[in-house]
Amino acid sequence: MTKNILAVNLIVAGFMISCSSNELPGPVAEKFIIAYEKHDLEEAAKYSTKETAKMLKQLQRIEELENRKPEISNVKIQIVSEEIHGNKATVFFKQEGSDTEEKIFLKKVVVDGGSVREWRVALSKTDVKIPQPFNGTAVPDSLHKTVF
Repeated sequence: MTKNILAVNLIVAGFMISCSSNELPGPVAEKFIIAYEKHDLEEAAKYSTKETAKMLKQLQRIEELENRKPEISNVKIQIVSEEIHGNKATVFFKQEGSDTEEKIFLKKVVVDGGSVREWRVALSKTDVKIPQPFNGTAVPDSLHKTVF
């Protein structure tokens, strides 16, 4: 009986350790930023709220209409700090080679049919910028100078 309890405790502990990266917002923010900078918008959407994923999909569609992708960068980032306030978090980070501290916002949202809560990047429309220049007839004039 004691061996069974010990075995169950080890399994539960192993499961908790394997899921620990989603317990803090920093690792999620880092994965999102790296995917976004590599312009892998589908990967970035995995770490996003539904609303942010929709904005990323719109950006991807615009790029497909233009038949091009922006320059891909292999950015390395360093998480500086995290501020967690209930279901919202701010992650502060620096890009390699820069002294400027930037921030990204996250929300803890329900995933997997309501049984799990995980951190997801929550960008506003002003955080997602349309790469310039997006010229051509496929993009309306109103979007040329508009920030998503």
